[in-house]
Amino acid sequence: MKKDVIICISREFGSGGKEVGEILSQKLGIPVYDKEILTKVADESGMTEEFVESHEGNPVYSHILGVPMGHPVLGAEYDGIMTPEKLFITQTKVIRKIAQEQKSCIFVGRCADVILQGYENCYRFFIHRPQEDRIRRIQQTENVTEKKAMKMIRKADKERSSYHNYYTGIKWGHPSNYDLIINVDKSGLEKAAKVIIDYIEDES
Repeated sequence: MKKDVIICISREFGSGGKEVGEILSQKLGIPVYDKEILTKVADESGMTEEFVESHEGNPVYSHILGVPMGHPVLGAEYDGIMTPEKLFITQTKVIRKIAQEQKSCIFVGRCADVILQGYENCYRFFIHRPQEDRIRRIQQTENVTEKKAMKMIRKADKERSSYHNYYTGIKWGHPSNYDLIINVDKSGLEKAAKVIIDYIEDES
């Protein structure tokens, strides 16, 4: 394995992409960033983590959220209006800073696949699983009905797609944007991680 490697994982909701990232982190001994980015974006923007999480994937981009930067409750230190666009700019800075400081790390989602384009030793993967399998998986993990699981999947995939497409100009899930697209229904999570490791080693 290369000394410095950045792995970006994009994934469909309920596919197990987050778990693949965690397995890779354990096998390679490098940190994985998913929800942890929220904390860093919140610190950087002066917003609360709850605020960032509720608006980071907001599919409506042109509206102003109406929360003044510098609002004493939110602890911001500068004036202006916080918009989804400004949150994305902050997130971009955070992701690039982590990549520069850590040298080797894993990002799950949050457009890291495009934000880190051009970075040396950066590899991008898309984790896919058939919808019927994702529905069963969400039913088990979230303890919801089949109808509810399907609704959650459609909502999450639509938001991720809209968010990615709007901010990057690149279609979410398009094969040309990734080194590999992995169907974990066929491979399983452990083997998916192994496929990623083997691919990177072959490219060394």
